[in-house]
Amino acid sequence: MRKPSKPALHSAVLGLVGVVAAGTLTGCWGNRSEDPPVHIVWNMDFQDKWDPQERTEMFDDGRVMRSPVEGTVARGYLKDDDLLWRGRDFDGRLADQLPESIKLDAALLERGHERYDIYCAPCHDQSGQGIGPVTQRGGGFKVAPANLHQERLLPMPLGYFYEVITNGKLPNMLPYAAQIPVEDRWAIAVWVRALQIHGKDKGWAAAPVTASAVVEPPNPHTVKEGAQ
Repeated sequence: MRKPSKPALHSAVLGLVGVVAAGTLTGCWGNRSEDPPVHIVWNMDFQDKWDPQERTEMFDDGRVMRSPVEGTVARGYLKDDDLLWRGRDFDGRLADQLPESIKLDAALLERGHERYDIYCAPCHDQSGQGIGPVTQRGGGFKVAPANLHQERLLPMPLGYFYEVITNGKLPNMLPYAAQIPVEDRWAIAVWVRALQIHGKDKGWAAAPVTASAVVEPPNPHTVKEGAQ
């Protein structure tokens, strides 16, 4: 009997392997089975770990999730910059300058203008005279929103307006810390200063009963000079 040639033998072996592979794949395709599939490459699919909210007997309280060590502060939440986070200088007084991380430029004014119109103008109106649309409807407020141009507020530092936005001002204004990010609060404070500079020669301190004025963004250098 003549032995098969090597090429023929190789072809037969490859063909047999192909048939077995095809049969294996097609046999698993779309069929249900209680047996787990063959997991050739694990790729860390099976790990010795606990899932969140899972129970365990390892700890007395039965909880997998552990409480942070007392005094732990999450990354980025230390808030050790009093000027940035609280609007105060190193001596605890309200600051009248911006934090180093916030640059006074046209972009900041534009952002402050936009955020002011969203969060502040409904009560204080676009000009800051305290005659916003919510004061004209539904009976208004027992205590009117502050006119930002009144004499007592003109000398207030930027940190004052930042603090009011953050913590609110009784009896009318609630805190906006949850709604407005830190950087946007500073932008609004700068815009308030811009409104005050803009309204000095317009008689806005008297809060005339007229439609609120639309204020165009002033030059950043003008705002900077007014903050000094």
